[in-house]
Amino acid sequence: MLSIIREHADSWMIKSILWLIIIAFVGTIFYSWGMGGASGSAGGAIATVAGEKIYQQEYERTFNNLVDFYRQQFRNQFTNEMIKKLGLKTQALEALIQKKLLLLEAEKQNLRVSDAELISHIRSLPVFQNNKKFSKKSYDSYLQSQRTSPRDFEENQRQSLILDKLEKLFRTSSKVSQGEIREAFTNKEEKAKLDYVRFNSDHFQVEKSFTDQELNDFFQANKKQFEIPPQIRVEYVKLEPKTYLSQIEPRDEDIEDYYQTKIADFRVKKNYRASHVLVHIKLTEVEGDASPEEKQKQAEDKAKALATELREKIKAGADFGEIAKKHSDDPGSGPKGGSLGEFPKGTMVSAFETALNKLEIDGISEPVLTPFGYHIIRLESRVEERIKPLEAVREEVIQSLKEIKARQKVRRTAKHIYQETEKGSNLKSAAENNQAQTIVTGFFSRENHNLPEIGDQPQFFNTAFSLEENKVSQPIHTQEASFILKVTSNKQAYIPKLEEVRKTVEPALTERVNQEYTSLKFKELEQKLSLGKDLGKAIQGLDLSIRHTPSFSRVDSIPGIGNIKEIKEKTFAMNVGDISSTKVRNRFYLFKLVEKEEAGEPNKEQVQEIIQQLKREKSIQMFQEWVENLKIRAEIMIDKNLM
Repeated sequence: MLSIIREHADSWMIKSILWLIIIAFVGTIFYSWGMGGASGSAGGAIATVAGEKIYQQEYERTFNNLVDFYRQQFRNQFTNEMIKKLGLKTQALEALIQKKLLLLEAEKQNLRVSDAELISHIRSLPVFQNNKKFSKKSYDSYLQSQRTSPRDFEENQRQSLILDKLEKLFRTSSKVSQGEIREAFTNKEEKAKLDYVRFNSDHFQVEKSFTDQELNDFFQANKKQFEIPPQIRVEYVKLEPKTYLSQIEPRDEDIEDYYQTKIADFRVKKNYRASHVLVHIKLTEVEGDASPEEKQKQAEDKAKALATELREKIKAGADFGEIAKKHSDDPGSGPKGGSLGEFPKGTMVSAFETALNKLEIDGISEPVLTPFGYHIIRLESRVEERIKPLEAVREEVIQSLKEIKARQKVRRTAKHIYQETEKGSNLKSAAENNQAQTIVTGFFSRENHNLPEIGDQPQFFNTAFSLEENKVSQPIHTQEASFILKVTSNKQAYIPKLEEVRKTVEPALTERVNQEYTSLKFKELEQKLSLGKDLGKAIQGLDLSIRHTPSFSRVDSIPGIGNIKEIKEKTFAMNVGDISSTKVRNRFYLFKLVEKEEAGEPNKEQVQEIIQQLKREKSIQMFQEWVENLKIRAEIMIDKNLM
């Protein structure tokens, strides 16, 4: 996954995605910014924008939300290395800076959101709906669960609406030239295929042992590369909710109150169990020179006639499952006798669901037309929408309550420990007085902090490296735990002696030698290809292979290669049979154009689609350029030590 990101990092697509994510955070995702109350001043100001401060707590919350966003997209493939590669810390701060700038500009433009607009917006949010109506209980419960006040939440929503109004000013009706349309169409429709060879320094290893002098010479010339960064040692308390779960027994009245507050969560949608026979509308089976409209009608009539015939057979006693196996065009359900299993309301398209609601149990529908074709539907069971009774979800409610109360216990305990240290107790004694223990780490740096008990907790490490030695931090609260910490000692950055980092220096020198040798081999291959356009002969005797791409356009990522701009530019400037080469980062490419397909001419539908796409791109570009100009003009100060 990381290699994909690397290969696409310079593409317009990725840059646009990252930009849109920032815009999304600035303009719409205000639930996140409202969590935990007002932004407050905890942790100090990480940046100042035109006199407006951005506090560390606000930054960390935004960063964590951004990480969560990417983690949802990439799931198990998301790593800490990707966080660094994507520059999520920078993205988070960028989003907050832009939010400040845009709100200031909106104020200058006199953009306002009335109380009526705000109320209407909040009442329409799906999270607060119960039976398609605004639920005050859901609203209060949501704010309580997110530890934010109505004032803070409503202010964030007001800001969201203001920024939405500001963004709408840039939804341009700008004109698009014929040249732009032609270029966009060509970029999408002109195709190419390549034969290529790809390699890096792993393919050309130099077996060499280095003398002490060679290692020392390399080390002396690259000392900064091996600098040991500042390091600290920390004593900390970690308080986890799971520690207290067994100590908590919710009262019956608390269970009842929680159930009533969260009752919407226990709603079970109406669900069905059904089977169907699907008959596709097959235009290819219509012969003759009729118009497209006439062909469509003929195909629909033919499909409906077959569906009607099959229904009559079922009504006459034919086995539904056998009919489905033999005649259904649904590859998923057909082999299973047409069974769709059990599914909730809203799963199927509206025409299908409307037909279901009209059927009695075991009833067979008339042919039903949907975008997929004609369906013959059999309803097997139907369960109406209901609320699970308390007794059915009692254990679930108890567990949720225990977790809530355990988190509250954690926060109270953390507060007590901190208060004791303020009165003069050392951290260890204060922890023991509250049935907790301290842990002492080894030395670690901001860049390398292998602390399994802490894991990926930016708040912990940001706080640690901002603390004065022997000063106890205020409690740090995360989803998993609460922390209180103290820096017990620190080491300044220094250049080590060679023997201290010999195990790092030697592989680095090996890699340098391998890269130089690989570059030499690349030049040799380029020379061979200049004498004859034969990739096979050029790599003969080397442990390399020729690969082949499928067809791709200028806007596509090249399969097997990636979205490398230089290769695409060279490819579409070449004639069939031409050979070229390039180096991208530490990878070397030799490639031959084997096939080229011209773009042709766009039809009316394609022209309209291109026009709309270009207008959208221009709107985004205009907005982006405008925001960049705001940044240039604004006085922005950043404390990178707090990032």
